[in-house]
Amino acid sequence: MTGLPEMEGGWDELFDESYMFLYAPSFSEHRTRGEAEAAAGVAGVEPGAEILDCPCGFARHALVLAEASYRVTGADRSEVQLAEAERRRGGAQWPRLVHADYRELPFPEASFDAVLCLFTSLGYLGRDGDVAVLSEFRRVLRPGGAMVIETMHRDRVARIFQARDWDRHPDGGLILRERELDLVAGTVSNHQLYIPAEGERVSRRFVVHVYTVSEWVAMVREAGFSEVECFGGWEGASPSAEARLVLRGRRGEGRGLAGRRAPPGPT
Repeated sequence: MTGLPEMEGGWDELFDESYMFLYAPSFSEHRTRGEAEAAAGVAGVEPGAEILDCPCGFARHALVLAEASYRVTGADRSEVQLAEAERRRGGAQWPRLVHADYRELPFPEASFDAVLCLFTSLGYLGRDGDVAVLSEFRRVLRPGGAMVIETMHRDRVARIFQARDWDRHPDGGLILRERELDLVAGTVSNHQLYIPAEGERVSRRFVVHVYTVSEWVAMVREAGFSEVECFGGWEGASPSAEARLVLRGRRGEGRGLAGRRAPPGPT
């Protein structure tokens, strides 16, 4: 996207074909469906509501919600990810797929009933950059609409941190990972190396900021959200180092959504 500075760690290189190859095997249909349904429940929207899934990646959540009769728009900067999303959508009308950078969304103000940002999709820009993205999410939300973020947080990262680990890919290759946690900077530097049984190795390096729960709340409020609630996972428990963070921010300045406002947890 023109006029925007480059993201830390090489965004376009990080979310290329190798991302899908390395991560897709861990995204089971059961897991994806549970996350998508739970996110809609936390947002408090019903089928027919207009939802922005951003960044949508290859639309694994957006496709599930579209099947459930939500009017979903998936937006992503990666042309590679969107091409795979289009392949998976086939001839269906929904989800609508848009090539867009989440720092500068091509939608009018108050376009959506809910915005979903799932699977640690923030943290690549530094605090000011991430707050700017949160502000964009608020801008495109209708009054009373909810933003739902699902992400890591620093206490969780510190608890489970491993400097090195490895997995075997379903094709027989090895995925090696090295990490460096900087608690002062609040960052994790990552190096992933894929060693195939045959063919070329794939090496990926990136840095992600891992904020505390209190930092997340402060950032969401700074972005202009009037209500902020945090949960430990999708079941509605209190935030803890035992679970990933689910955060709901609601835009004020209006009477709210026309649909039911559900409690946290799977629908």
